[in-house]
Amino acid sequence: MALIACPECGQQVSTEAPACPHCGKQLSRSTVATGAAPGSVLFAPTGAPGPEEQLWEGRPSIALLYGKILRLIIRCVVFFVIGYFAITIGLPTLASISPELRSLIESNANALELGIIVVMAVAVLPSAIGLPSAIARIRNTRYRVTNQRIVIETGVFSRSLEEIDMRSVDDSEFHQRFLERIFGIGDVLIVSTDKVAPRLVLQGIHDPRNTRELIRATAYQVSQRQLFTRST
Repeated sequence: MALIACPECGQQVSTEAPACPHCGKQLSRSTVATGAAPGSVLFAPTGAPGPEEQLWEGRPSIALLYGKILRLIIRCVVFFVIGYFAITIGLPTLASISPELRSLIESNANALELGIIVVMAVAVLPSAIGLPSAIARIRNTRYRVTNQRIVIETGVFSRSLEEIDMRSVDDSEFHQRFLERIFGIGDVLIVSTDKVAPRLVLQGIHDPRNTRELIRATAYQVSQRQLFTRST
């Protein structure tokens, strides 16, 4: 076994090593194509990048709306109960205060009940309107990860596109709240050196851990850095 100097970092490397243990530079044992002497180590050329290949595609999960739907149901139940007690208990209580109020309430009972129902409906309306809007945003959001970039395409009536060059990816994280863990979804945060879009979030995607690992591995490969295996 012989030692040679790594052309990348200058440290001594064994001719039996598949890669430099100091800087991670890949080594090649092939001698057929180059005619090199047996036992010699050839450092693999970097080479030009290949064509763009799509590695992963997804969109936010509809499970992101389960919390919003639950809040809407609770709000409807609460206001229904309030309206019910206002009509069945509140109005009779007011009517018992004086004969004048009783006469006024009895003569306008239908209008008062309708007014209470309208007030309760108006209180619930913003949440009810926001739900279809949120569904439309989710259905019109698309995430793509290729061997060259990360792309987020959004927009219901108009479209916009954000992307990060894979070479500029500096770090990546994934986050899961309690309910998101139950439904198997989460967020992947990408931090980059890109000045236009330094941070991108892939929100509410399925299997965020593996997606984050895919981005991380691809970023290391593109930037020609050594990929370390570790539990995350």
